[in-house]
Amino acid sequence: MKVLTVREPWASLIVAGIKDVENRSWRTNFRGRLGIHAGNGVHRDALDAYGHLLDGKLVHGALIGSVTLVDCIEHSRSKWAEPGMWHWVLADPRKLVHPRPMPGRLGLWQT
Repeated sequence: MKVLTVREPWASLIVAGIKDVENRSWRTNFRGRLGIHAGNGVHRDALDAYGHLLDGKLVHGALIGSVTLVDCIEHSRSKWAEPGMWHWVLADPRKLVHPRPMPGRLGLWQT
């Protein structure tokens, strides 16, 4: 499975089905099931702003779920889309009951 490492709380918001777009500076032609790995880093401002939307404790350094990457566009209408970025459009989130600890990587990587 292809995997993308995402900082918290973004990773948890994605697998919870709250965040439907991942913003990246680069595009991808990949479409299909994509594992979401929660990296060790935390975006503190995002945690302060959106942490209340999440249930429970954040997981770090683990595969926490998956989504389907359905498109990669520049002008998504999602409230999560940031201007000037590629918007990876996500659907069908699935959260793992038991996260799988593993190191993350840059870019898309294979598990």
